[in-house]
Amino acid sequence: MNFLDLLQLLVDVGLVVLIWIVQLIIYPSFLYYDSDSLSKWHKIYTGRITIIVAPLMIAQIAIASYLLLIKGTFSIPEMAALIFIAVNWLITMFVFIPLHEHIDTIPDDRKVQRRLVHSNWWRVLLFCMVFLIHLIYFISLEF
Repeated sequence: MNFLDLLQLLVDVGLVVLIWIVQLIIYPSFLYYDSDSLSKWHKIYTGRITIIVAPLMIAQIAIASYLLLIKGTFSIPEMAALIFIAVNWLITMFVFIPLHEHIDTIPDDRKVQRRLVHSNWWRVLLFCMVFLIHLIYFISLEF
């Protein structure tokens, strides 16, 4: 296992831990805020979480792309992982960013907050699948 392989696995672990915290604690907590408090907190939350999530997601796609395209590790699992990462990016950009923007503009819309929680299971699944693919691949490198 080389440095990039290890870094990729660490980034994946970080994203898996983060998405489970978001799914089980942060997103459900939005339903307990009154609209005024949520309006104030949500803007702070999205700014702060972006500082954590964006570098991890950029690193994940950059490392996976490098290993697949530049280094030439063309395996079905690696290609699947990169596809899952790309799908996660698309879902984030076209589903979750608009949901968060909606919460910023209409913080008392509980339907959107519940949709955020329910829809986020797709990202939980994708982050976990990428981690498992990379974990299995890296374990296989050791044997």
